[in-house]
Amino acid sequence: MTRNGRIAALVLAVAMVCGGVALEGSTGGGAGLFVFAALIVIGTVFDAGYRGRRRSPHGQWQRTGEREIDHETGAIIEVWYDPLTGERRYEPAERA
Repeated sequence: MTRNGRIAALVLAVAMVCGGVALEGSTGGGAGLFVFAALIVIGTVFDAGYRGRRRSPHGQWQRTGEREIDHETGAIIEVWYDPLTGERRYEPAERA
């Protein structure tokens, strides 16, 4: 989830809590909004993108045979792939 998506989800959860408080005060039926707000907060906080994905140097990294030019440095980079996680990694190419 993007940063703006997390912010929007948390703003929605706060609005639901406010609505739940208003309903509890008037009719006593705001518990459902509290539950849904809690689910949104839990889903947002424990989203893998929120904590950031940790790169592991371990794995079954394989060269894909792809080479590209890094436009910032001008260096040639190789693409590596881990079939277990689907992660792609870009490393400087070894010169032969």
